[in-house]
Amino acid sequence: AYGATFSSQSDKYLNIVSIKNIKKSYNKKSPTAYGSLFLPYELFHSLEIVPFLPEVIAGFTGGLGITDRTLKEASSKWYTPDLCTFHRCASGAVELDLFPIPPLLICATLACDAAQKTFYIDAKKYGIEDNFYLVDVPYEKNSKSISYLAEQFKMISKDISTKLQKNLDFARLENTIKLSNEFRYWALKVNDLRKELSVYPKNFNGLNFIFPFHGLAGTKDAVILYKNIYRELKKLLDKQKNKKIKTDRIKRLLWLHLKPYYKNEIFTLLEKNNYILAFEEINYVYWPELDSENPFESLALKTLSHPLNGSAQNRVDMIMEIVKDYRIDGVVMFSHWGCRHSNGSGRIIKDSLKKIDIPTLILDGDCLNKNNSSSGQITTRLQGFMEIINSRF
Repeated sequence: AYGATFSSQSDKYLNIVSIKNIKKSYNKKSPTAYGSLFLPYELFHSLEIVPFLPEVIAGFTGGLGITDRTLKEASSKWYTPDLCTFHRCASGAVELDLFPIPPLLICATLACDAAQKTFYIDAKKYGIEDNFYLVDVPYEKNSKSISYLAEQFKMISKDISTKLQKNLDFARLENTIKLSNEFRYWALKVNDLRKELSVYPKNFNGLNFIFPFHGLAGTKDAVILYKNIYRELKKLLDKQKNKKIKTDRIKRLLWLHLKPYYKNEIFTLLEKNNYILAFEEINYVYWPELDSENPFESLALKTLSHPLNGSAQNRVDMIMEIVKDYRIDGVVMFSHWGCRHSNGSGRIIKDSLKKIDIPTLILDGDCLNKNNSSSGQITTRLQGFMEIINSRF
């Protein structure tokens, strides 16, 4: 059976649920909607819409080795080279008809301004401008902004239901909210385990879980996946506590933003030198438990609670909390080409961490375009960074 050769049960289930849900977006049994990363995908699942996240699936083009092709196509259509390569690869894939043709596109203004522009271009290509929904996410989180955003979610849900010729099913929405809370429960239990855990399954990388963490929130698949992650990591933590695994020489890193999705030696180098990713900011559970009796307000609060929304201080506060809880020895921020939002706060983050004596490496590179990253320079900078941390032990 598929997945039988995976050394990690977590990786096995991650691949199974990811492929299963990507297949759904191509089989046309249910309507597919393109969605930007930071939307509350509970809305999609409650409407029985299959979510397809172009910027996330663009990461698959890196793993499949076809980014040169998608980037070339995007360039031929005049997409500017200073645009984030996740969006350029996704746009190239759309132009090449590699992605499913959606009847709906939904995009939030949170964090990434490239998404709203590329999604609208996609809508024009498919001739569905009337089915392009832009969610205006307020900068601040307060009662007025929650009501404003909740009303948008409600109106969009009603409008889509009408277009799909169905009634808005509040019972299904309530069940989706309950599943989302169950997923959140297990994600928090996984995160709590990781505060102590120093040894991980072979090839486990928390940076791989961005799709289920966002796109599958509100599904049984997310619950099953995170329950299995918990069980696998709990066994390792029990062994660690029984001193069957030595952990005294392991250094703990926090990783900010994402990683290169093409073949690289970054994590092999870290592992050889007894470094682990103790945590990744993308796995931080930033929202409170959802209220099934007030679903739209709850989803609005979830969206507004994201650390990338509003002031850069929100992200700094999250990082400081993680550094303390996970006993972080050093922070790596992967400075992905074209990501103005993340990179713009790099100096603020580094200066804030310096005040509490935590070394920070801002590692310039590209998550998808290997030709825009220097592997030699990345290795040299990582080695120098590890020397700084090692000198403290």
